[in-house]
Amino acid sequence: MALALALSCERSSRDAEALTSAGVTHLQMQEYDRAIRDFDRALALQPGLVVAWRNRALANRGKRDYERALGDYEQAMVFAPNDARLLTDRGATYVLLGDYPKAVRDFDRAISLRPDLAPAIEQRGRVHFYLGNFAQSAADLQRGLTLDSADAYGTLWLHLVRQRLRQDDSQDFATHAAFVDTTRWPAPVVQYFAGRLGADSLRALTVAPAPGEHGQRCVAFYLGQVALLKGELTSAQSMFEETRSSCPSELSEHKGASAELQRLRAAD
Repeated sequence: MALALALSCERSSRDAEALTSAGVTHLQMQEYDRAIRDFDRALALQPGLVVAWRNRALANRGKRDYERALGDYEQAMVFAPNDARLLTDRGATYVLLGDYPKAVRDFDRAISLRPDLAPAIEQRGRVHFYLGNFAQSAADLQRGLTLDSADAYGTLWLHLVRQRLRQDDSQDFATHAAFVDTTRWPAPVVQYFAGRLGADSLRALTVAPAPGEHGQRCVAFYLGQVALLKGELTSAQSMFEETRSSCPSELSEHKGASAELQRLRAAD
């Protein structure tokens, strides 16, 4: 009897892992409903399978069902309460919902568990930018780049925040920019800030974005940052409003533009 039970449990475990693997494949293909069905079946067999909870959360995020994704992370953390990666993913979900205090709380805890976790550090840096905590943002983004020197977005956002702090980072920016993959977005934005690409040429890239490069629709955010630093507030506001209308809402530029608009309106 005991042997039969052990064999049954082993078979259920193998089946759950196979279903999870199939779900991950469907997730990578952006077939979110099929992925969720696979993860549901895996969890019915093995309720404590953290990898299935985590990936089901990612599938729900792909469907923009952020509340369900949060529920999945909560279930995953019942079985893995000190998993820094889960905390980082849940923090990123709170960012998508615009709940920045809860996002920072999760990133703080993830970093306390794993001080070298670059995604948590870099994302916390961006959230501090949205909140207007520019000094804290700069500290996080700089720390993130020491852990991942090829992070193009980290390079860009650190440059933006240092400009807001009126710091001369020309030497550091040039050093970080040298690590950026020039064949991938957002390399043209880095080149723009490095003075190697004009604003018109940068904006032209939004006309026919490369497949999958949704970030190319967010160029106005960076142009708005330049206008803001020049004190051209009307132009900056126009650029940020354009960003909100053309840039996907889940991207950092959209959230950054929303934060800038809120600050501009509060200053009127």
